[in-house]
Amino acid sequence: MSEHGTYTELIALLDKHGAVYRTIDHAPQGATELVSELRGNALAQAAKCIIVMVKLGKKTTKYVLAVVPGDRRLDLGAVKALLGGTYISFASQETAERLAGSVSGTVLPFSFDEQLELIVDPALLEHDEIFFNAARLDRSLALSAKDYAEIAGPRVEPITEVPAAPGGKRNIDTVMDAVPEKWLPHVLAQVNDYDVKVANVEGEFSEHRHADTDEFFLVLAGRLRLELPDGTVELGPHEVFTVPRGTLHKPVAEPGTRILMFEPRGTVNTGDGNEGTTGVVLP
Repeated sequence: MSEHGTYTELIALLDKHGAVYRTIDHAPQGATELVSELRGNALAQAAKCIIVMVKLGKKTTKYVLAVVPGDRRLDLGAVKALLGGTYISFASQETAERLAGSVSGTVLPFSFDEQLELIVDPALLEHDEIFFNAARLDRSLALSAKDYAEIAGPRVEPITEVPAAPGGKRNIDTVMDAVPEKWLPHVLAQVNDYDVKVANVEGEFSEHRHADTDEFFLVLAGRLRLELPDGTVELGPHEVFTVPRGTLHKPVAEPGTRILMFEPRGTVNTGDGNEGTTGVVLP
């Protein structure tokens, strides 16, 4: 289904049920924080939609459309526990866009695919209205939260994390030994409006850019290669490099590589226009 086909299906569904909504046209944007500024809504009212893959043993794979407030982070562990999963990860961009029927940054908080289970955090439904990109980068909807819950019929479960209090003591090696996922940043600490993130990385990550922020990399172990438009930067243990804002880059890591990143809170790991993740906040 095309993006506009998904949009048309959404509007038909809402009109059929007499939902109270309004459309908001804006400059093309899919990043939750940036598009919320364009729409003028509180970040907590934004429906951040993330598609994850959950393995149940070796033979069964399920997909979940997790919808959380824009000012909160998805708790992957909570979703895995709800489904009794043995492994969880973010769905690939190709799979997410196929299941959603729209491109990254425009995923609806509705499921139009029987393979996609819809789970919504209750904090989002506390507001009178929720806001989301309407399967388009240039148009959003403000929808009655009451109507949304009645029409979408989601499973409502707490699936967000509570940020850790500042000042807690942590050991980096202990934290990273407990993280099996690759390329999934974990927020180790918060400094003013910045996150200190760590990640176990291996293989290639998606090529991306951050329009509004530089990206700082410190290699703790292993080797990291940053492929840039004007050349390649090779980093070994205890070496650092800052990718300038707006610069396209593709990280590639050897097995056993661990990195630390320092970036503004809310920075999405897959860059501009993609949902990706802002990181898992450690308890």
